[in-house]
Amino acid sequence: MAAIVRITLLTSILAGLVLLGYWRVSVDLKQREIQELQALNQQMQSQLQARAAMIARLDRSKRIAHIQILDQRKDSSGQITETDLLFVELDDAGSEIARQAITIPGNVLYIDAWTVKFKQEDVAEGHPLRGRTLVLLRRIYSDRLAPRDGIEIDTPGAVPAAYAVSEFAEFQQKLWKHFWDIATDRELAANMGVKVAQGEAVYKPVRTGEVLELVVDAAGGMNLSQYVDENAAVRHVDAQTHN
Repeated sequence: MAAIVRITLLTSILAGLVLLGYWRVSVDLKQREIQELQALNQQMQSQLQARAAMIARLDRSKRIAHIQILDQRKDSSGQITETDLLFVELDDAGSEIARQAITIPGNVLYIDAWTVKFKQEDVAEGHPLRGRTLVLLRRIYSDRLAPRDGIEIDTPGAVPAAYAVSEFAEFQQKLWKHFWDIATDRELAANMGVKVAQGEAVYKPVRTGEVLELVVDAAGGMNLSQYVDENAAVRHVDAQTHN
């Protein structure tokens, strides 16, 4: 009888030890699974944040100029013969770097530029040199003024004033100096990381009192649109004038 009791007791102890070991292993497995899930979740969050940052870089735009339409004159038939405008060029921070008072014949404003666009992956990753479209403003003209007779803005082949103090000025100067070679030589463009180099013009009819903004998309080209807050833009231009 004593032997039976001892065997039963030992069996119970062994069963308890087995159950304890199984419980401990289960707890450890669950903890590891929780840790793995937490690590996976953190990795996914990091990937989502990186993806969101890439999308933001692709979608971002940069305002490069304000254009205020000051006055227009008409002939006896009511047709607009001349348009006076103020062209204010801006830097990355939105501060004025140059301005020109310009008169063009007619009322259809054209703004001509050289643009250099880079691969979307470079823009999305925020490449230090190729992280956005670069623009060299060339000239302003109209539907009644030939491009060759247009008013020059930036100097062809030079670094635009907006980039002149940038640490990337040397890279940009090479782009502008060899612009048409890059535009027409696929191998050279690839070596420079350039997707597209081309002349580009935006234009639209304008009227007195309008304030327009010239914007360049990080992965695209130029856009000429009505300023979101005309009064704010006018105040900005006037403030710069008084300063």
